[in-house]
Amino acid sequence: MDEKRKDILKEAYRVGAAVFILLMVLTIGEFFIGSIAFTWSWPLWGISILKAVMIIRDYMHLPRLFSGEEEAR
Repeated sequence: MDEKRKDILKEAYRVGAAVFILLMVLTIGEFFIGSIAFTWSWPLWGISILKAVMIIRDYMHLPRLFSGEEEAR
């Protein structure tokens, strides 16, 4: 494997790990908001939408569908 591909994979793993940790922190925050102040539905909806956007963007690779063939690799 050439050096450029290794760098791309390292960056992808780094971004994936950072997103995973951020999702974990948001989920813990969601749990505490839901258990302490269960009438606060709007912050919970906001956190849920943010998490959904992050999952779609970073784990489902949706932007690759709309990129050119050269950019997808």
